[in-house]
Amino acid sequence: MDAVFTVFFEDPFWVGILESEGEGRLVVARHVFGAEPSNAELLHFMIHGYARMRRSETAAGDGPVRGIVRMNAKRAAREAGRTRSRPVSTKAQAALSAARSDLKSERKASSREERRAANERRFELRAERRRRRHAGH
Repeated sequence: MDAVFTVFFEDPFWVGILESEGEGRLVVARHVFGAEPSNAELLHFMIHGYARMRRSETAAGDGPVRGIVRMNAKRAAREAGRTRSRPVSTKAQAALSAARSDLKSERKASSREERRAANERRFELRAERRRRRHAGH
């Protein structure tokens, strides 16, 4: 399974995108760094924070996202320069968008349930106060 971790500036934050493809699955994860991460911070993140990244999986298309191929150093440097100016793959963007919309619908459902429970609790407190007042306490 090959993986590519790309760090780029998405106004106003620095963002890291992990793309890996293997066994017919595309795995995408996104991490927002905030300020521009130094090399030491990136290394620390890859050692400690990499496992905590929330990943979204989709069925992979017909070709690799960006495979890693053994090549000579000068060609690798040229390719790295080209990929810096190239945006993250559209497959990865689509997968992240789908994951974001799933999380949004989950958040909406949970907040709706919390709001309903809070209203119910407030109603019960008002009813209890009303009963006590009516009883003369």
